[in-house]
Amino acid sequence: MRLANKHANVQNIRYSDFSGGLNTTDAVENIADNELSQAVNVEIYKGQLKTVAGNKAVYKDTSVTLDGIIYDSIEDKILLVDTSHKIYLFDDDKLTSKGTLTGTAEVQYAAWEDGVIIASGGKLQYYHGGVLETIADSPEVSRGVFIKNGRVCTFYDDILKFSGVGDETNWTQKSDDASSSQWLQVGYKDGGAIVGVTSLSSDMLIFKSNRHAYHLSGAYPDWSLAEIGRQIDCKTYHACVALAGSACVLGETRVQAVMTTNRYGDMMATDIGQKVYQDIEKLPVNVRLRYIPSLNQVWLITGLASFLFYDVGVGSWFRRKYNAEIVDAVEANGKIYILKQHGLYVLDDTIQNDDGSDMTWKFQLKTLTSNHDILIKHVYADTTPLHTIYADEYIRVGNVVLGIRQPQSADWIYMNSEIVYSSRRSIAATPGRAFFTNSEDVCFNFEEIYGSGMPLVAQEALRSETRCVDHERSVGTMLWGRGGVTVFNSISYDVVEV
Repeated sequence: MRLANKHANVQNIRYSDFSGGLNTTDAVENIADNELSQAVNVEIYKGQLKTVAGNKAVYKDTSVTLDGIIYDSIEDKILLVDTSHKIYLFDDDKLTSKGTLTGTAEVQYAAWEDGVIIASGGKLQYYHGGVLETIADSPEVSRGVFIKNGRVCTFYDDILKFSGVGDETNWTQKSDDASSSQWLQVGYKDGGAIVGVTSLSSDMLIFKSNRHAYHLSGAYPDWSLAEIGRQIDCKTYHACVALAGSACVLGETRVQAVMTTNRYGDMMATDIGQKVYQDIEKLPVNVRLRYIPSLNQVWLITGLASFLFYDVGVGSWFRRKYNAEIVDAVEANGKIYILKQHGLYVLDDTIQNDDGSDMTWKFQLKTLTSNHDILIKHVYADTTPLHTIYADEYIRVGNVVLGIRQPQSADWIYMNSEIVYSSRRSIAATPGRAFFTNSEDVCFNFEEIYGSGMPLVAQEALRSETRCVDHERSVGTMLWGRGGVTVFNSISYDVVEV
C-alpha cells in the first residue's frame, strides 16, 4: 500500500556516538547530537556507552567512620584513615590499628623506598614493614608530600622543603653539601601560599592561593622555577592531580588541564569544564580529585553519593551516583576501591548494583523540536547485554515507552521455577538456539554454571523496537534502568512532520 504524501518524507534520527558526554550549560534542544543533558552511572566503553561497574563490600563496620585511603604501592598494602585521624592496616578482611596521624589535615602520601611517606599537616610519617614511624627532624608543618630527584619534598606557606638525597630523615641544610636538605621559596613576596603541588613527568607544578602557577624542573643546584600563569586557581589541597601526560586542576569556577606546548612558553592551561561549569561552581570546598588510571577518568569526589567524573580519553563529563556517600577512591594493584564512611568496596564490572542494592542509571539525549507536529512512527534501541539475569531497562521517545529487550538467559534460568541441577530437561526449549555458543549441553555437563567463565549466551546486540503513532511538537529521548550491565550501541526513531 502506498504511503500518503504527508507520510512519505520519513526521517530517521539515530544516535550512536555518545562521546560528547554531559552538557548542562546549553538547553537540551541545543546540545550536540553526541552530547547528553543527563548522564548518570554511564561511561564510555570501547567507544560506546555502557553502564558503570557495580561494587561489593570487602569490609564494613558501623563502629568506625572512615575518611581516607592510603595505598602503599611498594608493599601492596591499603591503609585507611578515620575521622579521629587514626590509621589502620586493612589486611585479611580486618582492620589493625597502626597509630595516629601527627596532623589533622587531609592526608597526602608518596611511595618511598620500602613503604610510603604520609603528610597530614604535622610532621611527616613513614609507614614501612608494618610500622608507622614519625620522622622526627621533618618540618613541623607538612601539608603535602612528593618525591623529586631522590628527595622527599613537602610544603607549607610559600616554601618547598626537600630532604637530603636518599634520606628521609635528613632535613638539615649544609652549605658545602649539595646532597643535604634544601628549600625553595616559590613566588617571592607575591602574597600567595602554596595550596597544591602535583607532578608532571619528572617536573612539579605548584599552584598558589593568589592564582599564580609555577613549573619546577631540573635537580638542585640546577633546578629551574618558572611562572606559567596568573589565572590558574586551585580550590583546595586535593584539587590537582597528575594524569598520564598532563595535570588537572580544579578552581572555584572551572577545571583546567595543564600540558606542555611549543606555542606559549613551555606550559599552557586549557579550560575543560565549560560544558558543566554550573555544576563545578556548586562543588564544596572539600572536593578531592582522584585519577583512576585503568578507566582514564578523574573523579571529583565531594563526600556525597553523587559526583562528576571526567573521561580523559574523550574529554567529556559524566556523573556517578551511589546509594551512600563516597569519601575517597584509589586504584590498587589492578582493582578500583571506593571508600564509604563505614566500609571499603571494590568495583566489579560483572554486576550493576551498589553493595547488593539497586544502582539506577539514566541518560538523556538531544530533544528534537519542530514548528509543526512530529509524528513518531518507529522506535528501536540496539543494546548488547553483558548480563544474564533480568534487568529493568527502558527507553522513552516522546510519550512512547519501550522496555529494552533482555537476554534469553533471563527467562531460561532466572525466571524459571524449575530446578536446574539434576534436571533432565533442556534449558533452551526446542527448537531454541544452542545455549552455549559452542553448542555444549548444560545437562550432564560437569562444568560449573555459577562462577564459570563461559558465557551463558552469546554477547550479541539485541534490538528492542515498537511501531506507533504519536504526535509531539518536541521529542525528548531518555533511557533509564537498573540491574543491567549493558552497552548501548544505537538509539533510533523514525519521524515525519505533519
